[in-house]
Order: sequence, then structure tokens, then C-alpha cells
Amino acid sequence: NDLDRLPDLPPYPAFDTATENERHNDLFYQKLGEAHEAWDNILRRDSMRLVIDLQPGDCVLVANQRCMHGRYAFETSKFPRVVMGCYVG
Repeated sequence: NDLDRLPDLPPYPAFDTATENERHNDLFYQKLGEAHEAWDNILRRDSMRLVIDLQPGDCVLVANQRCMHGRYAFETSKFPRVVMGCYVG
């Protein structure tokens, strides 16, 4: 859940009463939660995934600005995992 990482949410319009503010906040977070769930459902689709079966010694480069990426769990005691970052200009 990334909702705790969003800064200064929700936007605070000037309502006349605290009750109106609370109602606005509740609706805002409800819509935000629905959007988050919809986005997660899209990302969970197999059609949205490219799965690459890596073998020891294989290398993958990912452009973080171009795609979202992750990995399935794997046994690390057999082969050490090395993660390196670099900048390409």
C-alpha cells in the first residue's frame, strides 16, 4: 500500500464546517482507494507481464522511467543475487 507515501493528501478546500471537511476527506480517500485497487488489478493481469526466466550469469537492464518491474521469489543460497544501479545519459 503506497497511500502512506503520498504527501499532504487530501487537498484541503475551505469548507464552512469540520463535518464538511471530514465528508470531503472520506470521499477523497474512498476514491483514491478505488483507483489504487483498479490500478493493482490492471498490473496483476498476465497480459501486462513479461516474465523472463533468468539463468545463472544472465543480466537484465531495466529503464526505471519506462517500465515498472519486479521479480518472483527465488532461492538465494544457490546463486548470489547482485543488484547494481547505473546512470545512462
